[in-house]
Amino acid sequence: MHTPLVSVVIPTYNQPDFLREALESVFAQTFKDYEVIVVNDGSTDGTAELLEQYGDRIRVVTQDNQGIGRARNRGMDAAVGRYIAFLDHDDLWHPSKLETQVAYMRDHPDCVGNSVPFAYSSAPNEVAFDLAIRNVDGIVPDALQVFAGGQIFLLSSALMIDRIKAGHLRYETRRQCIEDLPLQLKLLSRGPFGIACEQVMVTYRMHAQNTTKSALHYDNGTQLLREISRKGEFEPVSERSRRAIDECIAFFGRTGALRLLIAGLRWRSMRSYIREFPHQVRARRFKFLILFPLLGLLPRFILRYRRPTDIGT
Repeated sequence: MHTPLVSVVIPTYNQPDFLREALESVFAQTFKDYEVIVVNDGSTDGTAELLEQYGDRIRVVTQDNQGIGRARNRGMDAAVGRYIAFLDHDDLWHPSKLETQVAYMRDHPDCVGNSVPFAYSSAPNEVAFDLAIRNVDGIVPDALQVFAGGQIFLLSSALMIDRIKAGHLRYETRRQCIEDLPLQLKLLSRGPFGIACEQVMVTYRMHAQNTTKSALHYDNGTQLLREISRKGEFEPVSERSRRAIDECIAFFGRTGALRLLIAGLRWRSMRSYIREFPHQVRARRFKFLILFPLLGLLPRFILRYRRPTDIGT
């Protein structure tokens, strides 16, 4: 039997309409040497019936509802392709996404993975990060340091990894947190990482289910990252990389506190601020430490249309 070059992993739970559109964006790819693995994470609606309609065009892995981290991991364990590309069930790929990433991986065999420019559905033509972070070869020099500086160039739906180089790396399985960040930080510690092109290739769809959860997920995710760091579970890295990882965690700590504030969860945002205080002192983020309590006094309607990056992360 032919082994596909790319394994596409799609976790899904109770969103058949989104899932159908995500799958169609895969089938519209100009690159065709792939398999599609859909992990049905205990859906209780019409998702199973939808998946049956695709027959042998997809492989379906069914599990009890265990969360997106375990669902992605089940997909990774089932993958046979040299490269794994992830797609969340509510996002969309542009037609040349896989072709672009595979060509990049072939041209840059030392890379552990690559991403492509993505855009939010609220601004579909605007790349969500600064493309100047890549050099002439598309490599992101000092990728951990760039990430720590707030350039979020990684998104699960935009990510392609070399399955061999990634090895045992898996997503965190704790629920209601940014479970992809520990894997991303470990991945960036393993070798060169590239941005495969300059054109938007992925649309991250904004909707109530993802925007209402993001504040709590960032806050919980920051706590998870600090636990992992305390336990020494980030792989052996240089002192420079260790400082960059600490700076990354501090960045997401600030982002989480601000997202809670923007979401109107003022008491939880203040608890997050207090918990973050010594870490932000070490990171020398004095502007954040001074301004955050003042922001807490502002009416929510002033904050609600602001991104955390607009107000001081």
